[in-house]
Amino acid sequence: MDKRDTGSNPPADDEQVDWDRRTLILGSGVALFVGAAALFESSNIAKATAAIVGSPVDAGLTTVYQQDYYYIPNQMTWRVGTPMILHIHNLSNVHFHEMQIGRGGFQTDHNAFSNLKVQFNVDFWDGVPVTIVEANMVDNFVTNRAIVKSDVPTGPWLLTGAGNGNFSPTLYPGGDIKLKFNVPNKPGIWQYGCFVQGFIHWKDGMQGTINILNA
Repeated sequence: MDKRDTGSNPPADDEQVDWDRRTLILGSGVALFVGAAALFESSNIAKATAAIVGSPVDAGLTTVYQQDYYYIPNQMTWRVGTPMILHIHNLSNVHFHEMQIGRGGFQTDHNAFSNLKVQFNVDFWDGVPVTIVEANMVDNFVTNRAIVKSDVPTGPWLLTGAGNGNFSPTLYPGGDIKLKFNVPNKPGIWQYGCFVQGFIHWKDGMQGTINILNA
């Protein structure tokens, strides 16, 4: 009669070695996965930090992401004369967002209920030649006194008449637009912000700063 109890006897030496090998391989694989994930996450954190802080001098294609209620980046540095393509992308799932650039305080819309701040006193884009090179899900785009042309078909959303306010593309959730221009000779500190919903977005933190350097 065979009295071996395969459920209680310790494994043979070759079985133990095989088990140890599998454990080592599995453990190494997990460690490599965790390490790769950590490196990936560190890379994303580094990219996000760089996006928030802004590059030393932005040039060429520069993307500004809109969220509820902030921009990434919220600081940029431009240099007079630099060719730029400003890509504005609304990442919000629910809110419309705009991007005005200006300075000199705010203009106020006086009404019976409150004094709403609706735009900057000085519009950065006044007199600046701008080309629309891409436009998707644009709610409205006020050109004000910018010199605007378009490489793509436009529609009723392009508001070129006087009295519509400062230059500002307003995007549907998920919308984006690309604007090509050379940084105008307007050095100094400029602000950008979203005035949607009666200044609420600005007050909730949707604002940023551009430092424009001399050529």
